[in-house]
Amino acid sequence: MFKESQEKAKNPLWKFLPLALIIFVAVVGAAIFLSDSSDEDVQVLTGIIRSDNSEFQWYSDYLKLVDPKIQMGLNFAGNRIVMISGLIENNGERTVDVVEVKIAFFNYEEPISEAFSTPVKPGPYSPPIEPLSQRTINFYIEKIPKGWKSSHAEIEISGIRFLGQE
Repeated sequence: MFKESQEKAKNPLWKFLPLALIIFVAVVGAAIFLSDSSDEDVQVLTGIIRSDNSEFQWYSDYLKLVDPKIQMGLNFAGNRIVMISGLIENNGERTVDVVEVKIAFFNYEEPISEAFSTPVKPGPYSPPIEPLSQRTINFYIEKIPKGWKSSHAEIEISGIRFLGQE
């Protein structure tokens, strides 16, 4: 006569699962949005004097690239890179806050390509090079020119900017 109905006990986890999923998606979306590294932070450097300027030619006697080293290596992805290091000596009387270098790639004696880099530029980790001081530079190039047989490369200072000439 009497039927006992047994109700299944609901697990409270099912109540909170949709809310937890929404919070998880929001946190992942915020992390992706904030980690987007765009090139908007790249500042354009102005006031750089290059090799055709008489002031550069005069000061190049005092600013020297000492003991440059160019080596091949692999990055963490396993791709080839060119690692460049050296020492910049400022034996002049002016403070230099930007140094631009030109890297020329050769196959035997034939030039294949050129690349430019700015290893010394204003920033929190790169103070200017004071007079009568020196600074090491280390950087790498990931975009190796096609057809370069890794036979020879040369580096030289191609542009400078004195502190306060922005």
